[in-house]
Amino acid sequence: MKFSEITEKEWPGLQLYLDTCILPVTGMTGMEQPWEAGDALERLRDVLDGIEFPYKGRVVTYPALHYCEGNESGRAYIEQVCRGLRSAGFAYVVVVTAKPEIAELVLQEADLLLSVPEEALREQGREAKRIAGEKITQLWMSKK
Repeated sequence: MKFSEITEKEWPGLQLYLDTCILPVTGMTGMEQPWEAGDALERLRDVLDGIEFPYKGRVVTYPALHYCEGNESGRAYIEQVCRGLRSAGFAYVVVVTAKPEIAELVLQEADLLLSVPEEALREQGREAKRIAGEKITQLWMSKK
């Protein structure tokens, strides 16, 4: 589910089942041309497609962090948001990105940093999305 599909009234009943927060990170710098920004959003959407639909009853996708570079300040910002999401009650926080610089970060506050390289999405499509979904399932199984 997307965060915008959940009302305040529904949340207490859903929170038990929707225990996993997906935090998309676009990783743009602000120096992108319009088409580059569009391409970045499309790549992130393609990665999210393999997670959001198959796990709709268990995950909540939050708004993306768009301007967050793969450096120390970007890492600190992502960590801060992950801590906040965990404080909000999510048992699992999964950071999803299509940006290689973000994928290389070491995040202590996220349970999983999931990235599908652009080449894999182009060449393997469905298989790359299936593997991404399997990593989410493995996370849930390992934390029982």
